[in-house]
Amino acid sequence: MSSAVAPETRPRRRIGLSVKLYAAIAGAVALILAASVVAWISFVELGQLQRRITREHIPSMTDSLRLAQRSALIAATAPALVSATDEAERERLMTAMRDHQGTIVALIDDLERQSANATDPGNPKELITGIRQATSELATVLDRLDESVGRQLLLRAELAGRRDRAVELHRRLIERLTPLLDDATLYLVTGYRSIDDVAPVAADRRLSPEALLDYTAIAQLGIEGNLIGGFLAEAANTPDAGLLPPLLERFEAAADRFRTALATVRGNDAEVLRVIADGLINLGDGASGIFAPRHALLVENETANGLAGSARTIASRLTGEVDRLVASVQARTDEAVVASNRAIDVGSSLLFALNAFSIGGALLIGWWYVARQITEPVVRITDAAAAFEDRRFDPESLVRVRNRTDELGDLARTFTRMAGEVQTRTDTLDRLVAERTRELENVANRLAKYLSPQIYNSIFSAKGEATGKLARKNLTIFFSDIAGFTDISDGMEPERLAFFINTYLSEMSKIAIEHGGTIDKFVGDAILVFFGDPETDGDRNDALRCARMALAMRDRVLQLDRIWHENGISKSLRTRMGITTGYCTVGNFGSEHRLDYTVLGGTVNLAARLETTAEPGTILMADSTWLLIRDVVDATPMGEITPKGFARPVGCYRLNSLSATAAVGDAVTLAGRHVSVNVATGGDIKDAIEELRRMQDDLERRLPADQA
Repeated sequence: MSSAVAPETRPRRRIGLSVKLYAAIAGAVALILAASVVAWISFVELGQLQRRITREHIPSMTDSLRLAQRSALIAATAPALVSATDEAERERLMTAMRDHQGTIVALIDDLERQSANATDPGNPKELITGIRQATSELATVLDRLDESVGRQLLLRAELAGRRDRAVELHRRLIERLTPLLDDATLYLVTGYRSIDDVAPVAADRRLSPEALLDYTAIAQLGIEGNLIGGFLAEAANTPDAGLLPPLLERFEAAADRFRTALATVRGNDAEVLRVIADGLINLGDGASGIFAPRHALLVENETANGLAGSARTIASRLTGEVDRLVASVQARTDEAVVASNRAIDVGSSLLFALNAFSIGGALLIGWWYVARQITEPVVRITDAAAAFEDRRFDPESLVRVRNRTDELGDLARTFTRMAGEVQTRTDTLDRLVAERTRELENVANRLAKYLSPQIYNSIFSAKGEATGKLARKNLTIFFSDIAGFTDISDGMEPERLAFFINTYLSEMSKIAIEHGGTIDKFVGDAILVFFGDPETDGDRNDALRCARMALAMRDRVLQLDRIWHENGISKSLRTRMGITTGYCTVGNFGSEHRLDYTVLGGTVNLAARLETTAEPGTILMADSTWLLIRDVVDATPMGEITPKGFARPVGCYRLNSLSATAAVGDAVTLAGRHVSVNVATGGDIKDAIEELRRMQDDLERRLPADQA
């Protein structure tokens, strides 16, 4: 990447980036607006057609169908009106037909109003006029039919009364004639006129011509009386007016024969029979008889049937007019539907074409205008920024963008200028940072020699904050020094002493680091190492590593003794080592000007006392450490000692060696706020779990009542 960019001449501004963006947006909006206008026009036309159908055609069709229904009801009701049996039924049927007529008139008015307001009325006015005329004719016929039915009901009532009167008189006549005929027959056969007669009349007298004529007259009265009653009943029920004149002639002949026979009857019975017979005969003769109202009823019935037929004809014609009106409305509805479908098809085609044109135009604007004129320069500037971040920016990559006359050209020119300035400053900073880094690395390397590797790594890592805090931990402490070092050092030259002590401490430090120990400090020839902080593998493993380290140091000292003899140091060197395990306070101690990461506590003092108590060349460990690793160590009990500063005796063991099967990592140590668990080997974990469960049950039984 170039370190500097020559200044460029700023092109003269013509059209800004905002104007170009607005132009692109305006083009897209114009395409969308055109499509929207076409859609609006199509929807307006479609809406008009739909409103015409829903507001004009459908109501007209509905009213026409209702009108046809009412006409059919009138046509169906007219025969029922002709057959009405009483005034109540006639009034009910006529009221229903008048309601139908009123509904028809109202529907016709609605149709005329809809036709007047329709946008495409067609020719329904002529059809509506024909429907109104037919309705008027139907109303006239129905009124006449109603009058005819009323007259029929009056005639039926009158005829029924006369028929009942005729039946009553005929019954009375037969009741009178039957005893007379029985007595005449008894006299003619037996000669007795009554049961009170002492002797029968002689046969020549009861069979005389006069007596036979009387008997014949009485029998004739019975026959003719029945004929008169039968003729009246037949006249009252005959369905054909043409049968009434012959029937009347036969009735009059029977009446004449009855009167002739009645003239021959003597006595009081003759007068009574004459009165009854006159009443019965009068029901057949004249205006007060049965024949005249029956004839009038049959004529009126024929008139009513004719009017009912006329009503059906007019209703049928009305239905035909309504059907033509429905067909006209249906035709206009079909035309509106066709126009609506045509508007939908045309609108859909136009919208499809405009949408395709809009999409094509938008793609063209996006590719030819936006992509080339706006997006591409922005991408070039973005790529240039990414290249600058990767320190591979080439000013020539923005030549085309810098030649633009809009804001992107200004941005490219400004970016190129800033990139040159930043690159110059970056090169300077990189050089300064590199120099400073080398200085810090040198300082860190020198500082590493003054710190334990664990402490050094903790300080220069994310764990540094945790290392700076004080903590109470269960640690294994190791102390060692060289027996008789003061006498040895007094007789040495400084160079030889330095070689001696540096070799010793370097070798011991290497062994401590290899076994994971944290080197606290060197005090002359003394070494303080602890296990369990900043990292721990558990109390047992920490103690086991410490024991291994001590044995390795002891063996290494024997090897170094030969090396020192070869370099002129004649005295044999032996080290004393002390190990103990217990709780200590670990962390930073010191002043605000200087800190020392170290451990404090009685355990540290005990390790120092054990080291001074140990024989040269031996390792003395406290029983607290021995208990953790007793199954893998060869140790000799050394009894108890009471170190200086301690009130209680401490059991001691001389560490001789470790068993061949001893391995770091088998033990398991878990620590919580109130309880810690140490399992010697992995094979004991299952037994430890059972013991913990028994301890849990025991602790639960000891819980206070308010916590149970």
